[in-house]
Amino acid sequence: MRVAVVDDEIEAIRTLRDLLALSADSLGISMTVDGFSDSASFLSAFSPDSYQIVFLDIYIDETDGLELARKIRGTSESTMIIFCTTSRENMPEAFRFHAFDYLVKPISQERVTTLLADAEKVLPELTKYISFLSNRQEIRLPLSELVWTQSQGHYLHIKARSGEEYTTRMTTKEFLGSVNGDKRFLIINKGIVVNMDQIRRIEKGSCSLTDGTSFPIKVREAGQIEQQWQNYMFDQLREGQK
Repeated sequence: MRVAVVDDEIEAIRTLRDLLALSADSLGISMTVDGFSDSASFLSAFSPDSYQIVFLDIYIDETDGLELARKIRGTSESTMIIFCTTSRENMPEAFRFHAFDYLVKPISQERVTTLLADAEKVLPELTKYISFLSNRQEIRLPLSELVWTQSQGHYLHIKARSGEEYTTRMTTKEFLGSVNGDKRFLIINKGIVVNMDQIRRIEKGSCSLTDGTSFPIKVREAGQIEQQWQNYMFDQLREGQK
């Protein structure tokens, strides 16, 4: 997730950046935050795909935050705008620009965490990631990039869409706990979890994935597993049509 903070007070940018970093880490959200102390520098960097969330102060140099919001909406309807200011007096006008929220300074850590959790529900799944150690390096892998995991003893092998494979000290149970019950992950056999978005087909007791890997499915649960995948794909299709 890419986030912009536009505020003419440098300290305010630093404070919000720190709050966002702590909240993102607690929620398992991968985030990059860029700060802008004037509207001109922000507008030169902004495009419909550049930032998913923009935090705007109401009072910014010669161009106020409401005017900046109007310019953002003139280019993008999907960018999430959140006003972050010292007064409530502009709240009614702010929501004319379909603002997602209106924060009044000073802002608490709890408020930012709640805000991000709510925003995550309407933002792409790419914001979610799993963090683990592999070869003494911390890896942050977006869940959308994960194809499958397979446990061996106390270690977990993880395959990414890029083709990279990682090994980390983790059990399947710990992995499922770390993804907070994300519905896209399905246990198809002992120690084997697959990302249902990456399933190519299920047939003849085998699950074939987009990376070319095939895993055997639990024989006694084959019908149930295939039905879970079909239900998931149907739900995804229905969501996409809304």
